[in-house]
Order: sequence, then structure tokens, then C-alpha cells
Amino acid sequence: MRITISFDLTPFSRWFEDYDKSKFTRDVIAGLTVAAVLVPQGMAYALLAGMPPIYGLYASVLPVMVAALFGSSRFLATGPVAMTALLTSSALYGLAEPGSQQWIAMAGMLAIMVGVIRLAIGLAGIAFFIELISNSVIVGFTSAGALVIALSQAGHLLGFKITQSTHIYEVIVDIFSKISQVNPYTLLVGVLAYLIIYVVKRINKLLPGALAAVVITSLLSYFLNLQQYGVALVGDVPVGLPSFGIEHIDYKAMSQLWAGALVIAAFGLIEAVAIAKQLAIRVGDKWDPNQELIGQGLANITAGFFKGFPIGGSFSRSALNFQLGAKSPLASVITSSVVALTLVLLAPLFYYLPKATLSAVVLSAVISLIKPQEIVRLYKINPTDGVVAGLTFSTVFFMDLWVAISLGTIVAFGSFVYKTMYPRIVVLTRNPASSTFVNAERENIPECPQILYIRPSMSLYFGNTEYVFEYIIQKVSQRRQGLKFVLLDFEAVNYIDASGSLMLIRLLDKIRSMGVEPAIANIGCHLYPLLEKAQIDNHVSVENIFESKGKSIEELFKKLDHQFCARRCPHVVFRECLTVKNKNQSVVIETAMAQSQT
Repeated sequence: MRITISFDLTPFSRWFEDYDKSKFTRDVIAGLTVAAVLVPQGMAYALLAGMPPIYGLYASVLPVMVAALFGSSRFLATGPVAMTALLTSSALYGLAEPGSQQWIAMAGMLAIMVGVIRLAIGLAGIAFFIELISNSVIVGFTSAGALVIALSQAGHLLGFKITQSTHIYEVIVDIFSKISQVNPYTLLVGVLAYLIIYVVKRINKLLPGALAAVVITSLLSYFLNLQQYGVALVGDVPVGLPSFGIEHIDYKAMSQLWAGALVIAAFGLIEAVAIAKQLAIRVGDKWDPNQELIGQGLANITAGFFKGFPIGGSFSRSALNFQLGAKSPLASVITSSVVALTLVLLAPLFYYLPKATLSAVVLSAVISLIKPQEIVRLYKINPTDGVVAGLTFSTVFFMDLWVAISLGTIVAFGSFVYKTMYPRIVVLTRNPASSTFVNAERENIPECPQILYIRPSMSLYFGNTEYVFEYIIQKVSQRRQGLKFVLLDFEAVNYIDASGSLMLIRLLDKIRSMGVEPAIANIGCHLYPLLEKAQIDNHVSVENIFESKGKSIEELFKKLDHQFCARRCPHVVFRECLTVKNKNQSVVIETAMAQSQT
């Protein structure tokens, strides 16, 4: 594999080649609408990440702009997202107190680490790396993660403090132990906010239901003085844009963040790339996953230096950009500009915003992601995938999120590797009815007693060489009496590593030592140079290397014991068999073949 590092300084320029007033209008509408959604969501997801709510807006200014300008999608809306915020909280849990200066500093450093990882992957052009995370892992983690998010908001909705843990079991136990402490006023505010979001969405999905909930509950909080009833508010919010810099952190603790940073980077990449790819395909846009990763990497690095935390691509806000017909990344630039104006002009107005409202915003975004039925569906399609999804889901009850997704990925990858270690190896014969080569053992059709025709149905590499060797030798041993040739069909072998090549040499020598001649058919043109380097022609006769099935049978048949075919073999495996049978046998056999074909 060749890695080439490349970087386009102006990927956004292509969007403005035919830019006009109508496109600008679309971008303005999309940018303003998404901003109305991002402001409450950003604050809510900051709370989910253990950060003060205002830091969600800090992460929604410059990082959003950078992601838009250096990415490849005009629709992808970057910023605080639920799953990334949850993983951030999981990665920092136990290293500092949520909301403290140390927590905030470590969240900023974590964002830089995540950004560096994503940027490196994008610059190296190895975006395929994210494909190593199985869809079954994503299904299990998404449902479990959404459940963790929902439970994490219980404290703000019910009016009491709950344990700061991403272990579902611990949170559930803690909630039930404190259920008597429920504040009815806080619960009513949360329910009202959730109903407002739900009703507005039912009226029109493009309307900012979260913003409506924020405005209405803030007004109620102000006029009814809900704070005196124990309803927790956002409180004082600093006015102005975030300053450049990073707080002092414990570098020993930072070394413990790399595992979490890798998981956040990988999971966030899956989200961002999947969203951008899906929307680009729907409208026929040119799309570059590596450029998208560069944009996401630079955005996270920017977030780390401007009081933010790890961010990613939002499906809901990207879908909104798509539905409103955004024409260029300028839509996201407008979104970030509106958030900046909010910080400068409107920050004091958030004082009366109930935290229960922010929790309702989070719940409205993730409740639909809890889909355990998808795990059952995967199990019905493929039990292994269902088990992986179920394992990923269940381990979140007792393990950190990043550990659960890592474990799920390892199990999924391990199950795949295990299957490749024991590839399907088929003994072939010709079906007289269709004149095609089929699985002799499955179809229960006779084989030629003098030719063992066998096909490995997978590439050969260090993990499966011994199994392939032992399986084929076992078949040769079972058929040794009267066997003249072992024909290896390489039609399904797309790759052979050094271990596979050495195993093949050893296999050919072993077959010869058993008094049987080896032959090979259908070697791919990309494999032959490798086998030549292994000096395969010293271990199998060049005359016994064929380019096709038909040619191999035609030539090998000439070398068979035709007396055995005529007098002792009762089968007609190949049409060539008819040429050596006596006249009476040929008539009977040809009649039988004609009847079977009809």
C-alpha cells in the first residue's frame, strides 16, 4: 500500500465557481435555520460532555467554520453532537470533576488529540481505516449510547444529582435510590420542553422546536421565578467570544486519554463520513472522504485551542441543511457567525434557561436511537453480527463506553479473522445435466476417480495455510488409490502472501511424494509473478499449469488411464469420457444424459 500525503488549501473554492444571488439566499436561509437548532443543542451537548453549557457555543463558532471550509461537503453540519459528547465524558470520567477547570482543560486537550488523529488519517489518504469498525458494533453501541445519554439526563429532569458514570447499571441503581428526591417543578419544566419540541416537529420538521422550548421555558422561568422552587438554571454566562489558548493540564493524566481519543476519532469519523457520503450521493456531488477527515481534524484542533471539546458531524443538522437546499459551505459559515453574535449580544439572556430544558433537547435528539429490535434483526440475518451487536450493547451496562466499542470492534474483527482461518474448500465435479462444475459433495454427483478437482474459496494467508494444507492432504489420502492428478483451482484465490506461497510449495511437494501429480488452473495474472518468485515451476510441471477449467480437463484427460475409464469406471464425469467408452456404453450413457437434461 502506498501512502501519499496531500492537502488542498482551498477545497471550498469549487463551490463558488457559478455562485449567484439565488444560491446565496439558499445558504442564508439554511445557515440561519441550522443556527436556531445549534444554539440550544450545543449548550445541551456541552452539559452532556460534563462542560458548562456556554462551552457548547464556544465549540460552535470557529470549529464549525473551519470544518465547512476545509471539508468536502456542502451539507455536513459540524459541531457538538450527542455521541461524541458522551464519549468525551466517558474518556474523562475519573480523571477530573465534571465542570471543573481541570475537566475543561482536559476536554480541550482531548479535542486536539482527536483532531490530530483525524487530520493524520485524512492527510495520509487512509480513510478506509474506518471501515474496520463493523456495522453490528455501530448498531449495538448507538442503542446503548443513546440509553446512557437518556439516563444521564435524568438528574436534570428530576431535579437531583446523580452519579457521573457511563455505566448503565450504576446510573439506574442511583436513580432509583434517590427517586424520593424528585422536584416536581423541575420535572414539569422538562416535560413541557419535551412536548414543545415534539409538537413543533409534528407541525413542521424544519421549524426549530428546541429553540421554541428554550424561549418559552426561559420566559416562564423569568416571570414565575422558578429558581425559588429549586429549578436549576444555566445562570451567569460570560459575554464574548472564546479566547485562544489552552489551560494547564496534568500531562500524566493526558497520557491516559489516547485510548479514548482513538475511539472518539474513529466513531466520529464514521458518523461524519457516512452523513457526508449519503447526502453527496443523493444529489450527485463530488465527495472526498479524506478531505472530509482533514476538515474534521482541523475543526477539532481549533475547538481544543478555543475552549471547546471534541466535535463531529450532526445527522439532524446536516439533514436540515440538505432539506433547505444549502448550496455551499457558506451556509455553515453563516451558522457559526450567528452563534458568534449570540455569544456577543445574547449571552446574558441564557441566565434564566432551565437545565431541564437542555436535557429535554438532548432526549428529543437521542430517544429515537434506542433500537434494541435492530440487534434482533441483525441476529436473524446473521447470528454472528447479532451476537457482536448484543455484546457491544450489553457491555455498556458495566464498562466504559470506549471500552465497550473497542471490545465490540475486536470481537467483530476477530470473528471475521476466525472465519478466514477455516475457508470453504470445495471438491468439484461436472454436472452432466448442466455441463457446469458444481460442488460434488453437496450435489452428491460422482467424481472422476483419477482426478481430484479441488478449489479453495478464499485467499491464502498466514492464518489459514495450515488448515488448507491439512484439508487437501486429507482429501488426497482418502482418494489415493487410482488417483492420478490433484487439480487445484485458484479462481477464488485473489491474494497469496509469503506464508501462503510457501505452503503451496510444500503442498505440491507432499502431493508428489504421495505418487500423485499436482496441477493448477485459473491462477490470476496478479498472483503468477509472486508464485514465479517462489519458483513454483520447480514443484509442479509447467505443462500442468492451465489458464482455465476447460483446458485443464482437456489436457489432463489425455494423461489418464483410458483402459480404466473404459472397463472399470461406471461414470461419465467429463464429455471426454465418451471418447474412450465402448460403443454400447456410449449409447446408454448418452441416452441417460439426454434424459437428465430434459
